[in-house]
Amino acid sequence: MATIKDVAKKAGVSISTASYALNNQPNVHVKTRERILQVAKELNYYPNASARNLKTKKTGNVGFFIYGFDGPIFGDILEGANNELQKEGYNIIVSSGKSSSVILMERQVDAAIIFDSNLSDEILVKYANSFPVIVLDRDLRGKNVYKSQVDNNEIVKKFILDMIRDGYRKIAYLSGPQNSPSNTGRYKGFKEALNQTKTEEFKFYDGDFTISRGYEIGKQIAKEVNKPDFLFCANDESAVGVLQAFKEEGVNVPSEIAVAGFDGIMLGDFTIPKLTTIAIDYREWGMQIASFITSLLEGNNDCQIGQPPAIVKFKETTK
Repeated sequence: MATIKDVAKKAGVSISTASYALNNQPNVHVKTRERILQVAKELNYYPNASARNLKTKKTGNVGFFIYGFDGPIFGDILEGANNELQKEGYNIIVSSGKSSSVILMERQVDAAIIFDSNLSDEILVKYANSFPVIVLDRDLRGKNVYKSQVDNNEIVKKFILDMIRDGYRKIAYLSGPQNSPSNTGRYKGFKEALNQTKTEEFKFYDGDFTISRGYEIGKQIAKEVNKPDFLFCANDESAVGVLQAFKEEGVNVPSEIAVAGFDGIMLGDFTIPKLTTIAIDYREWGMQIASFITSLLEGNNDCQIGQPPAIVKFKETTK
């Protein structure tokens, strides 16, 4: 395996000059840098990241920590964030589960985007003593801690008020996981809309944000004698499962039961009928978050983090 010493010898430069060139330092002549990089390529040499990090105190990595790899939401945020970070020369490391804590505690990233409620506040606050942390899933305060959240409460409240004005009265809620801050915010907005209009919650169905669970609930509702006239699903994937079950059971949407979701995933455009949803531009959100992080890492402490754009896409599953 080639070493930096081999690169320097073949390129006819000192080891320090080779190191400067390979680590993109400015004090190397352009033609000399090109020669060194060409030699490194020929020798299949790559700088040792750990050694480089000891010198610069930076990894060049930004961590994106999620609670699972299923579903399209993470993919959209990740794509937006990754595109923006790559423009600025940063790599993105995606992690879930126990390895996330290790990455943070070992300072393997220069900043962290947190969309994993399983990571403890204690670990995040400890990491944030030295590096910026952007939380997307909780209300956490502390040094170097910033938050950017979908305003689930107000967005859902406004939507449900619109549905009530459209004449729906037997309104049910299909939840996500009970420990999900997103679900908690959406259900709070749902309840506030009902309370404001003195409308009783017709039914509450316990879900988990998955298509399979939505399908199970849809099958259950189809067999109920007293059905809701409008079912709000805490995310689109649940709603997609419900629509499939209703189709199989002959439940007409929206004339018999109206259905709506939250997120605006592409799959909702291909259901029959097309899904009514509160659409969040997650890709744009990812770009905003990444732009904020790179500004922080470059020393701009006056930058502001944006909020994700949201629109209601009325399609075919409500009146």
